[in-house]
Amino acid sequence: MTKTNQPLALLIDDLRVPGDARNGKNIPVHAVVARNYADGIKLLAERKWDVLYLDHDLADFSGPEGRERKGIHILDWLEEFPQHLPGEIIIVSDNSSGVQLMRRVVNKLYGRGF
Repeated sequence: MTKTNQPLALLIDDLRVPGDARNGKNIPVHAVVARNYADGIKLLAERKWDVLYLDHDLADFSGPEGRERKGIHILDWLEEFPQHLPGEIIIVSDNSSGVQLMRRVVNKLYGRGF
């Protein structure tokens, strides 16, 4: 929690703006923002977050051989380093197939049934 009793919130997304009602995702205005994979991983490793708002398509082509790094790769990292798992993950992607894939991993991370 922050000093104002708001959850420590992290948004990993290349476009969305915290507090912008037009995005329809209810991302709090106080959320810290990472616009790419590397910055998101760095912030996740630095502290324990109450909530992670995570997009699927990060438009980050910094992977091996220029491959895209996506939100699912953030989840893969969290599987490998579960000590950095936030209290909650909220998927904010509009990519329906990406959302389905990410939900399966999130459910696995939190030990929820399939």
